[in-house]
Amino acid sequence: MAIEYFHIKERDFDLVEQLIQIENSSYDGGALDVFDLIAMLRHARVYVAVEYDEILGAVYFMRNFDNPDKVFLHSINIIDPQAYPNLGTSLLNIAFADMRAFGIRLVEVNVDPSNYRALKIYREQLGFVASDSMQSEILGGEEILMLQKEL
Repeated sequence: MAIEYFHIKERDFDLVEQLIQIENSSYDGGALDVFDLIAMLRHARVYVAVEYDEILGAVYFMRNFDNPDKVFLHSINIIDPQAYPNLGTSLLNIAFADMRAFGIRLVEVNVDPSNYRALKIYREQLGFVASDSMQSEILGGEEILMLQKEL
C-alpha cells in the first residue's frame, strides 16, 4: 500500500489518538499536549503521512493573523526517519501544495543554527532562504534562525 498524505481534523479519532501517543513518546513531555493538539486540529492545520492506518509522520502549521497569506511551520515529527528517509520532505511538499491552493503564499520556520541537518533539508531540498535571526531571551540568549519559502 502506498503512503497517503492529507490533513486531519479532530473527528479523525484513531489518528488523533495516534498523534497524542506520538507526541508523548517523542519529546518526553515537552511536545504538544492533548489540549494543544486539539487546538492545532481545530484552528490550524495538521498534515500526516499514513500507511496501513498508521501515522508515519506529522507536520503542524499555524496561520499568521497579521499576514493571512503566511503560515508558520510549528513542528515536524517523523516516526522513523531511517526507514522513510524522504518522508518529511514529501509530507512538506504535499502540505505546501495544499496550502498554496488555499491562498497561502509564504511559509516561515525557526531553526536552531546548529541544526545543520535541518538547515540542509530546508535550504537545499525545500528551497527555504534565511530571512532573519534573533537572540531569544526566552531560550537563554540562544540564536534562532528564521527561514522563509515562497509558495
